[in-house]
Amino acid sequence: MSLWWTMFGAVSAALAVGSAGFLLFNGLVARLMVGSLYRYGMRELTGARYPMNLGSMLNLLRRADPQVFLENLLRTRTDQALDRPMGGPTRTSPWGQLVFNPAQVAKLPTPTAAAIDMRVTLGPKAQRPLQCDIPIVITGMSFAGALSERTKIALADAADAAGTATNTGENYLPAERHHAKRLIVQYHRGTWPKSAQNYAPWLDQADAIEVQVGQGAQAAATRRTPSRRLTPEMRAVMGLAPGEDAVIETRLKNIHHPEDVAERIADLKARHPVPVGVKLAPSARLLEDLHLLMAAEPDFITLDGGEGGTHGGPPILQDDFGLPLMAALSWTHHYLQDRGLRHRVSIIAAGGLRTPGDFLKAMALGADAVYIGYAALMAMAAVEAPQVMPWAPPEALFYASGPSRQRMQIGRAAQALTHFLKSCTAEMAFGVEALGLTRVADVGPEDVVALDPWTARLAGVSSLVDHRPRVEPWERSPRPEHQREHAPH
Repeated sequence: MSLWWTMFGAVSAALAVGSAGFLLFNGLVARLMVGSLYRYGMRELTGARYPMNLGSMLNLLRRADPQVFLENLLRTRTDQALDRPMGGPTRTSPWGQLVFNPAQVAKLPTPTAAAIDMRVTLGPKAQRPLQCDIPIVITGMSFAGALSERTKIALADAADAAGTATNTGENYLPAERHHAKRLIVQYHRGTWPKSAQNYAPWLDQADAIEVQVGQGAQAAATRRTPSRRLTPEMRAVMGLAPGEDAVIETRLKNIHHPEDVAERIADLKARHPVPVGVKLAPSARLLEDLHLLMAAEPDFITLDGGEGGTHGGPPILQDDFGLPLMAALSWTHHYLQDRGLRHRVSIIAAGGLRTPGDFLKAMALGADAVYIGYAALMAMAAVEAPQVMPWAPPEALFYASGPSRQRMQIGRAAQALTHFLKSCTAEMAFGVEALGLTRVADVGPEDVVALDPWTARLAGVSSLVDHRPRVEPWERSPRPEHQREHAPH
């Protein structure tokens, strides 16, 4: 036995000495390599003039946002406009500069036992208003042009489970209607379907109709999907012949004068009992647009602010066009209020809204409901994206052209989004309670304050400076006599 222990000890000692020698050798080699690289690098950095110095790359990279740098590199490989997915990164509405006014004494909070009503009604004066259990609605993202059929079904299932509506975008998908109890059908600028007769089956299935004259991330610019990217299934849904491109034009069909838009809305209202509204990419001409549209008495206005997203489009339209949603909401709310129309026309806010706080602040500025698109897809990506990342983005699962679209699990994605919608609504309910209210529909501009005067003017609310405590001389309490005698000089 002692012989075995002696051999074991000898082998262990040899391994230990060998390992130490190996580490020491490698450590010396590593030190030599690092030292050589350091000396080489220092010679390059300090030996060359600044214009020819590798260190000048630092200045180059700091002068350009990494995304701008990447997109400029991509522009060197094509003559075509870039097709950036998911919208721009800039958020021009400073939602973080708005805070809520919690009720405590001067205004008491809502009693603990009181129920908080999170229901909303869109188009209250329509023959058949659209009623949702929560104020968060899934925005228009079309099948084929953007999303896969599985993604659209998952969105519809989640909307139904959460008690809200989903929007078709530019394509009516029969399976989506089957899965969604509340469906907003978009009347769009695409060259499909070919005639009013083709459109009728779509619109007859609607719980609300949204006339899309523009959107935040694309304004009213042309959008073309080449025929080679359209599968036979896509062409069948869109009614396009083989070889025919899918084109979203700048105008609705047969629109030649500004007044024609209002006439189209009025015609749709006459034909359908559901709420009929219009979707705009707000601009500085917003009040002029509203003035013309009010002739048709639309049931709702969708404001897709400059922060809005899209499945793909030129960066210039995403980054440099459109009014911040915050300003558009304030303008529209006060415009309708001043004309006695606020009780009749609903407002849906869209574009760059991500959190329950964003949603409730948008409602405080005038929105009756909010649209989400990017946030909805990211909620589903929380459980689905690990299938493809880090080797591919989530779009590979969600898009109609995505190579991994068949791998998306509809039930799992829908459940994740349902949780997200209900969780956000629960947080918003806490906010309504803290404001001393019982209905989310009652949240208004008086419930928020801006931290700076510029945001106050943009949002049409009071600023923190306006609420600075002031004590007038005649309101100051006289100091007690004993405090006067012992006050320091």
